Amino acid sequence: MMNKQKHIPNRDVQDVIELIGGRWRGAILASLCDKEKRFNELKRDLGTITPRTLTKELKYLEINKLVIREVDAEGSISVVYSLTKHGMSLEPLIGQIVVWGQKHRKEVLG
Repeated sequence: MMNKQKHIPNRDVQDVIELIGGRWRGAILASLCDKEKRFNELKRDLGTITPRTLTKELKYLEINKLVIREVDAEGSISVVYSLTKHGMSLEPLIGQIVVWGQKHRKEVLG
């Protein structure tokens, strides 16, 4: 009997890592899983991110249909960011990443 190895779809994994990977994208998505947020709320959640980097990453996530940017013109103009339906589909994955990170933090970070 032949021993079949499990096929790992490398391209699919690479695509997901490209989309949500990096230092900030996953953290931005995780922050937006809680609720929609204004730019400064996101910046506060993320700590050391610069405004320029946050703007760039939000634009990338918007182009890739994970985040929506909505302008509320009532009163003072404010911009709110939230997950699209497509972005919300990542919530279970992000939740699992959080659980894994909490469980393995000591081993990974020493």
